[in-house]
Amino acid sequence: MWPPDAELLTAWQRLLADPDTAGAFAIAVLRPLEADLADRFRSDHPDDLAAAADTAVAALVRRPDRYDPARLPVRAYLLMAARRDLLNLRDRERRHHRGRIPWAAVELDPPAGNDEGEDDPPGFDSPALAAAIEELSAVERQGLDLMRAGVKDTPAFARLLGMADRPAGEQAAEVKRLKDRIMARLKRAGRRT
Repeated sequence: MWPPDAELLTAWQRLLADPDTAGAFAIAVLRPLEADLADRFRSDHPDDLAAAADTAVAALVRRPDRYDPARLPVRAYLLMAARRDLLNLRDRERRHHRGRIPWAAVELDPPAGNDEGEDDPPGFDSPALAAAIEELSAVERQGLDLMRAGVKDTPAFARLLGMADRPAGEQAAEVKRLKDRIMARLKRAGRRT
C-alpha cells in the first residue's frame, strides 16, 4: 500500500535535502511500487518487475533533483519510470533472443549419417590400428609417437623430418603433410574394422 502523496512528497524533500535518508525513502516506496507493477503487468516475470522497480527507485535516490513535483506526484513518477525500465528490459530481452536457435532444435539428435566423430579413427592404442601402424615408415611411426605424446611443436616434427634448417613456412607445410598422411592411414584402417 502506497503511503499518502503528502508523505511521499515530504520523504522526497528530505531526500533532496539529506542524501542519508535514501534508505528510508527506498523502504517506503519499493514494495508498493513492486505491488503496483505486479497488478498492472501480470504477464511479466516477477524478477523483471522487481528489477524495474529497483532501477526506478535507485535512479530517483541517486538524482532526486530530476523529479519535478509540479508535474507529477512521486507515486506516478516512480510508476512511469519503472514502466519505462520494464519496457527497456523487454526490448533488451527481445534483441538478445532474436536470431537464437530454440532449445528444442539444439537438443535434437543429429540426423543419421552425420554422427559426430564418425571419421575419427579408434584410439591410437586400438588393436584395430595395429596393422596400419606396422605399415607406417620409421619416420611416420616416430611422428605418431610425437602425436600420441601430445607434441604440437612444429620444430620437433621438423627435426624428425631432417629439415630444422629450413624456413618456418616450409617446415610447417611438411609437418602438416606428415600429420595428415598419418591420420588418413589411421582413419582408413579404422573404417575397415
